[in-house]
Amino acid sequence: HVPGLAPPTCCDRPVDSMAEEDFSVVRAIIEDELHQEFHNVPTKDLPPRMQPRQLPNLQDAFKIDWDDWKSWEWMQPGWKGVKMHSQCVISADGSAEIRSVWK
Repeated sequence: HVPGLAPPTCCDRPVDSMAEEDFSVVRAIIEDELHQEFHNVPTKDLPPRMQPRQLPNLQDAFKIDWDDWKSWEWMQPGWKGVKMHSQCVISADGSAEIRSVWK
């Protein structure tokens, strides 16, 4: 602030920095309120939205049939329909791009 001049207003700052500052202030206030309200509260007593979700059990991943692709008709020898072919294209600048083409 320069003496003799009006103090800077909100319009003197870029909009993005104002939004970031406002967001960080609001977030800090909300985090503090939540911490005060729910610190040391048993999980079962939390509001439904804050309770831990039941995520899939990783043990179930072993039950996946990883060989199911062997039964797909378009993967069988002698398939006469269209097939997807992958192409690696190397550009003049040395970069590479993977493309897929139905033939």
